[in-house]
Amino acid sequence: MATVTRRYLSPEQIGSYHRDGYVAVRDVIDPSRLAELRRVTDEFLERSRQTRESDDVFDLDPRHTAEAPALRRIKNPADHHPVYRWVAFESPLPDIVGELLGPDVKFNHSKLNLKGSLIGAPVDWHQDAAFYPHSNDDVLAVGLLLDDASPENGCLAVVPGSHRGPVYEHDDAAGRFAGSIPTGDIVRLDMASMRRLALPAGSIHIHHYRLVHGSAENRTTTERRLLINAYASADAVQLVPDSTRSPLFGAIVRGAPSRTVRREAGTFRMPPDWSRGYTSIYALQSRIDSR
Repeated sequence: MATVTRRYLSPEQIGSYHRDGYVAVRDVIDPSRLAELRRVTDEFLERSRQTRESDDVFDLDPRHTAEAPALRRIKNPADHHPVYRWVAFESPLPDIVGELLGPDVKFNHSKLNLKGSLIGAPVDWHQDAAFYPHSNDDVLAVGLLLDDASPENGCLAVVPGSHRGPVYEHDDAAGRFAGSIPTGDIVRLDMASMRRLALPAGSIHIHHYRLVHGSAENRTTTERRLLINAYASADAVQLVPDSTRSPLFGAIVRGAPSRTVRREAGTFRMPPDWSRGYTSIYALQSRIDSR
């Protein structure tokens, strides 16, 4: 079996990830590359002025106009620009993920969440595993901060250790998938332990895909943009069709493909079939909140 060379994470950080379900690493991306990411993201925002409805690239905030563009998300950014693909495949991120999951790692999906100044939408408490369950739990998401993140502008909030609990249902009272954990289950969690991950731009946070997490709205006059790439161990098989329809889904980023599937015990509710496409968590949660 191939071994993993530790270059980025200390034993304490690796232990923290497995114990708490998340870890943060500062100054992963250098300032010049970060400036390029910001510039390209600004170009996408400018392009969105010509878009009136959400499409395969842009998830528009309801307040979006040509005069005042407002994006909630750029979908599959690694498909649409080389610098985003560099982050997903060639930056230190896959090496860092390999230190947590093992030497054989595959790409799952990418997305860029934009919390615009004063209008950035919140994300209710949820678990990624409810959206794309796998045969085992070696699945995680890496968030790269393009801007400084603070409690005021909607930094990621996590409930430490919640990844060791169940995958909660994410349905509304009518039994429809809502993309968020019902209040009745949230109150059973140790919310007093909740942590907000305030970090400078260029840092990353990594969270286990069963970890309960969310974020508040942006109440500041500055941007809070977060580039997210999700990865899995090569022997973890997604149990539902890929909703992103990205040609990069399942691509090996480090090591080699697995000839076996590793299974872990446990049950949880399967999500809807999004094989024909998926909007965004924002659209799901806002639909429920609007009723």
